[in-house]
Amino acid sequence: MNISLSIPSDTQVGILGGSGIVNRTIAFRFAASGWSVSIGSRDPARAAQTASGIAQSLPGADVQGLTNGDVAARGGLVFLCVPYDNAAATLRSCRELWQPDTVVVDTTVPLVFDPQRGAIIQTVDGNSGSEVLVRELPERVPLVAAFKTIPAHILGDVHEPLDCDVIVCSDHPEAKARVMKAAMQFSGLRAVDGGPLRHARALEAMCCMVIGINRRHKAKGGRFRVVGL
Repeated sequence: MNISLSIPSDTQVGILGGSGIVNRTIAFRFAASGWSVSIGSRDPARAAQTASGIAQSLPGADVQGLTNGDVAARGGLVFLCVPYDNAAATLRSCRELWQPDTVVVDTTVPLVFDPQRGAIIQTVDGNSGSEVLVRELPERVPLVAAFKTIPAHILGDVHEPLDCDVIVCSDHPEAKARVMKAAMQFSGLRAVDGGPLRHARALEAMCCMVIGINRRHKAKGGRFRVVGL
């Protein structure tokens, strides 16, 4: 699968935890949009393997595999894509490495899966998972909650428009605007301002709901769009 690239300037994105499905699909989407992509992992060999797979499908893409710490030290938009249970520790491991221009994008959702009940939101020590994780960042590094409600299956199919909205929440207006602008690089994706970070609780509940909707309807592509805007 080869995709032609149009390289924009001053576009850099990092992925913390680059070996999962969501991680790979977000990295692929940005690489296909011409961004410089760094994929991080606790195991740099795994990150390099993921980067190599993307590069094979996207000749000319600027994508590399690094450690999580190296990704944090590069700055730019840094997507947190590890499982929620590992997210706080991942941020703590990078605490002294963040650059002044960094925005952390939290895609995690504190879910557990029950064989009978399906996806269930965990109880966390805060209003939302994102509000727990922001405590692990220095004050100079804003956190934005986004990409919590779009199924990985849909993100991964770069040949099809996403045809949905990504709702973005943060207490930092400039950081939120930066993430919204980046998200709209993806074909068929509209970014919607979801308000302050406390509204990430709703995004996490929406993620749980859409998993259940897709499960009950034996589908993979259910997602959200806000109408009337």
